Amino acid sequence: MSLLTSTAHHIRRPISALSALRCVRFESTTTQKPFYVTTPIFYVNAAPHLGHLHSTVLADLLKRWNQLLGRKAYMLTGTDEHGMKVQQVAQKAGKEPKALCDEISVTFKELAKAANISNDRFIRTTDPDHRIAAQKLWTILQDKGYIYKGKHDGWYCVSDETFYPDNQTQEVTDATTGLPKRISVETGKQVEWTSEENYFFRISKLKDRLLEFYEANPNFVTPKERYDEVKAEVATSSSDLSVSRPSSRFSWGIPVPGDSSQTIYVWLDALTNYLTAAGFAISDDIPMWPADVHIVGKDIIRFHAMYWPAFLLAADLPLPKKILAHAHWQMNGSKMSKSEGNVVDPFYLVELLDADAVRYYLLAHAVLEHDCSFSTESALKRRQSDLIGKYGNLFSRVTSKKFSLENAVKTFNLRFSGDRGAYESMQIERSESFLEKEAALIEDLDALPAKIIKRMEKTDTPGALNDIWAVLGAANKYCEEATPWRTSPINVVSTVYVVAEVCRVVSIILQPFLPEYSVRGLNHLGVHVDRRTIEYARFMADDAYGSDANNGKHLIRVIR
Repeated sequence: MSLLTSTAHHIRRPISALSALRCVRFESTTTQKPFYVTTPIFYVNAAPHLGHLHSTVLADLLKRWNQLLGRKAYMLTGTDEHGMKVQQVAQKAGKEPKALCDEISVTFKELAKAANISNDRFIRTTDPDHRIAAQKLWTILQDKGYIYKGKHDGWYCVSDETFYPDNQTQEVTDATTGLPKRISVETGKQVEWTSEENYFFRISKLKDRLLEFYEANPNFVTPKERYDEVKAEVATSSSDLSVSRPSSRFSWGIPVPGDSSQTIYVWLDALTNYLTAAGFAISDDIPMWPADVHIVGKDIIRFHAMYWPAFLLAADLPLPKKILAHAHWQMNGSKMSKSEGNVVDPFYLVELLDADAVRYYLLAHAVLEHDCSFSTESALKRRQSDLIGKYGNLFSRVTSKKFSLENAVKTFNLRFSGDRGAYESMQIERSESFLEKEAALIEDLDALPAKIIKRMEKTDTPGALNDIWAVLGAANKYCEEATPWRTSPINVVSTVYVVAEVCRVVSIILQPFLPEYSVRGLNHLGVHVDRRTIEYARFMADDAYGSDANNGKHLIRVIR
């Protein structure tokens, strides 16, 4: 049996990665709203840790993934710089709050750069346009009758920047002092009784509208466990929301418009950043809004899935399309926290592994529903076994100087478009079972884009990478069984081509997941830059690569 016979049925049928995904269609790129994805803005009371990097990598992945599918995309990240915690940390350090913010904010910028994050803006809540946007939103809410002044008595947590009702606190014994103290049931942080005059937001008036919205949009919050939590909390809530603090106690923030005695409460201030970046400060027409996905940690889901939609409903602004709440990374059995002393320095990790290897570990190891335990040893092992052992190894086989990839591409494509008779007469010295495995590998390769798109619809990054690495594993096994260096020239051509196609198609799909490795791989194969889109992620879709291949370091040597 010839290779032509074994694969002709496969090559002749129309295959399209996009049709397999039920033709994901986008509007003209000149008129369509960009896909808008955000991270939380990170609080500047401490240096960044692995959890911050995880949020940022997820957002970057979604941006790059949408770009691969042919859509314009915009990513926002930044720092949350107002609040009581920042004010207190600055006082203890003997610094002005702005100086402290400048110092810590730059470390988050540097981390994004070190991790090869493609954010379009790094926003700071001390930016002038953000102050305008926050005060504009306040004024709209006030003009619509949703903000009023009143007295607030309740339990306030400085660490969480949150007021808690009595039933969300409990009294415990301090393990250090042996004295009683009151803490938040949710976070375990200490709360203090506070009585002061504040402005309030009438979130109670929006309870029914929020619940109706959740019912109509069951995928608004993912995973479903978080969605159920949000619905339950809104259903049982009844009190309004404090949205300011007296400036005499809390001055490091944005003043309430028309009342300098009050400072806008940090969450109304902070959440507005998503509108600020969309142009809300300068225009009522904000074509990039609404956000397509807000990436958040599960500990701040209440603010994003309850308070933020309520503010937007009250202001008659569109709501974001999705809130994606990921779980936490743990060390020593608890969430990574600077105060707990169990954080992983992300800068050290990127230096140890490199940016793509860290991305791979975070995306392959973490799931949205459960907390994940971090291990440096595990990250190193996965780098060696998966990235070097399977992905890099396959490239080292096909880009060997023993073979001519350019000749393999030309010869194989000629077989199906030119002088077929010359090749049909050349029998491949392989068994029927081997040729069936070869055809199965090609089938799996062509099915891969549709599989990954379905995975990405649910942001199932471990599942997506498992699917990709299953094809890489099969291709490595195929190459070992084919032993092209021991057989006839036509076997060499066939094997090199099939393996090269796996490397090419997989690298196209991996561009959002591994932006550095995948580009190096495509460069090694000599794939033209304009042929790296999803339309080319199928077998025999590109007949013009290979001319610049086999002329540099193998990928296995690049992944050091």
